[in-house]
Amino acid sequence: MRFTAMFRYGLRALAVMSERYGQQPVSAKEISELEDISPSFLEQLLAHLRRHEIIVGIRGPGGGFRLKRPPEEILIGDVVEALEGSFYASSCLSGDCAGVSGNPCDRFGDCVVVPMLQRLEEEISNVLSSYNLSDIKTFFDNENAG
Repeated sequence: MRFTAMFRYGLRALAVMSERYGQQPVSAKEISELEDISPSFLEQLLAHLRRHEIIVGIRGPGGGFRLKRPPEEILIGDVVEALEGSFYASSCLSGDCAGVSGNPCDRFGDCVVVPMLQRLEEEISNVLSSYNLSDIKTFFDNENAG
């Protein structure tokens, strides 16, 4: 599994909004300049984050973007879902696995690896949901503490 640039840059944009939580909204231009994200790419990821109700857009003078909830309440798993889509350890767990005939895999019910894949999927989901946006600053501060 590898996170795309959409997720990495999305986290950077959210980190800016997290730092400014409770203050004025942050403009897309300011995020773009602070994080060196192209304006067109930033607009795409902000649209995903709005659709998934992680951020809200504020129109008018002094407008911009802000987190919809406090940073502690926005799970990294929610951000992954918004920017990368649902995580599945294998296509057979998502229902997308097709056998030669185009039907779901005939071996799913008695496949020896399915239980392990299900467990991996559950554990990865638990890890992603154990961190929130406020943890970004904590990790950064710990790495640069000394």
